[in-house]
Amino acid sequence: MASHVYFDFFGTLVDYDPSIHPADYNAPYEFALRAGLPLSSERTDALWSRAWTELDDRAWETGRECSMLEIATRYRELLGSPRVGEGEIDRLIAEYLEVWTSDVRAADGALDCLADLAEDHRLAIVSNTHHIPLVPDLAKAFGMTDHVRDIITSVEVGWRKPDPRIYTHVLERHGITAAGAVFVGDNWTADVEGPRRAGLAAFYVGAPAEGRVPVSLAELPALVRELG
Repeated sequence: MASHVYFDFFGTLVDYDPSIHPADYNAPYEFALRAGLPLSSERTDALWSRAWTELDDRAWETGRECSMLEIATRYRELLGSPRVGEGEIDRLIAEYLEVWTSDVRAADGALDCLADLAEDHRLAIVSNTHHIPLVPDLAKAFGMTDHVRDIITSVEVGWRKPDPRIYTHVLERHGITAAGAVFVGDNWTADVEGPRRAGLAAFYVGAPAEGRVPVSLAELPALVRELG
């Protein structure tokens, strides 16, 4: 019987907008203004996108996660490395994440699913993310930490899903083998194929597609227990 259930976070336990350009406040543009650069928001958006694309593409190729600090620092380089005040990079990151997370919401049925499975399983979140405090802070805000015993992030471990090293790290951290764990997520590559290659059972909760039949969070507890 599986003793541990590992959940992806974004798109699984919470609903969110994956766009890197939140509409309510343009933190990269405001950063450029404070640096004295007469650039349009269209130009700063393009440079912000380039910083993300460069580092995120490299992370997918190598399995090595990139951090918000690396992304923000690369953005500053693309701006021409302007002189900025102390703490300005941290301010950019904080302002950007504040607006990016403003529309994140707990997914329908997420809390009920966690509460149910926590009765006889150890639950953990295993998430790809670029900022260590982001997922723990959101999980706590939504009441998920009442049921989840551990939160592991790719930026903390250094490897992102579906690199096998992040699954190995999690299993070793909890002192179990792959046979004792189940993975749940909405990304077929990172949350289903990756865990299965590492020997874990996996359930898909993403959008339906050819060869990909999702289950709902409401159905999940019974399906996990049926594994024996």
